[in-house]
Amino acid sequence: MKRFILGEGMVATIKDVAGLAGVSLGTVSKVINGDQSVSDKRSERVKVAIATLGYSPNSIAQNLRTANSKTISVLLANITNPFQMALAKGIEEVAVEHNYNLAVSSTNERVEKELDSLEMFERNRSDGIIICSTGKTKEKICSLIEKNIPVVMVDRFVPGIPCDYVGDNFPRAIEIALQHLQALGHNRIGIIHGDMNTYHGAYRHGLVLKKMRKLGLPHDTNLHKTGPYTYEQGGNAFRELMAMSVPPTAVLAVNNVLCAGAINAANNSEVNIPGDVSLVLINENNFMWDIVSPGITMVTQSPLTIGRSAANIIFERLRGKEKMAFTNTLFEPTLVVRESTRIL
Repeated sequence: MKRFILGEGMVATIKDVAGLAGVSLGTVSKVINGDQSVSDKRSERVKVAIATLGYSPNSIAQNLRTANSKTISVLLANITNPFQMALAKGIEEVAVEHNYNLAVSSTNERVEKELDSLEMFERNRSDGIIICSTGKTKEKICSLIEKNIPVVMVDRFVPGIPCDYVGDNFPRAIEIALQHLQALGHNRIGIIHGDMNTYHGAYRHGLVLKKMRKLGLPHDTNLHKTGPYTYEQGGNAFRELMAMSVPPTAVLAVNNVLCAGAINAANNSEVNIPGDVSLVLINENNFMWDIVSPGITMVTQSPLTIGRSAANIIFERLRGKEKMAFTNTLFEPTLVVRESTRIL
């Protein structure tokens, strides 16, 4: 073996190991990664060189070379939202079963933040990516898919992206909510929508209008309030609806945070639910809604199940099923009637 001396304070590199052992960088890499194709003689020389130099392979660098980080990356809209937290929990449960780590980021509905996160996931060689998208990074997501990174979209469907999708049957959820109110005699229904600057916000707004036309419900543009998916927006929208000269007899909130804001606004303005106005929510049915008084009638969503399903699809892809047809998995909503709705 060659004589090799490192300068004081220098850290051995894989190139130093190759030089001392008299082999190529590729041979050293194969020995480090357990490749049995290297002869016993060369393998022994590499191992001696590693011991002599005190070389420590960088595990992150190894992961980069092998494109296997043992990490599933998750991009959420707002990690503080209980729905999104349940989504992440479902993903984590499956990742842990497979001894994978989870890297989580959130967009806060900002397109530039979504792009930054996706680029970070790519740099870190994520083995798979689960995305709850703003709907405005289609080109970037497609570029990741073209690099054979398994991608699953969750909760928010974005057309034109060739990947698996898992979510709730939101069109059906809207229809169930409106049918329930209509059956109780409500025709003047206020809707607290989400952010029209996001693809899913505009898409779901359109779905509501379509379902209202289908059911023969009258359409008054003043009854449709749009804005960011925030607690403050929920309160503002509710106050605006109830301040109308002819307020709605019922209100539908399209997500949990908006609904919470509406409930707070009702309490602060002494608007009685359901005496003055009925309230319906589309969201996960969890313990938080059991302790709210009055109990909130809702059409259920399934974030925990969505998360588990999305993660299982990622691992199916990683097991070599990349050529199977892309799937579109929808979970059916159900109506849970509580005290917040009444017959008109």
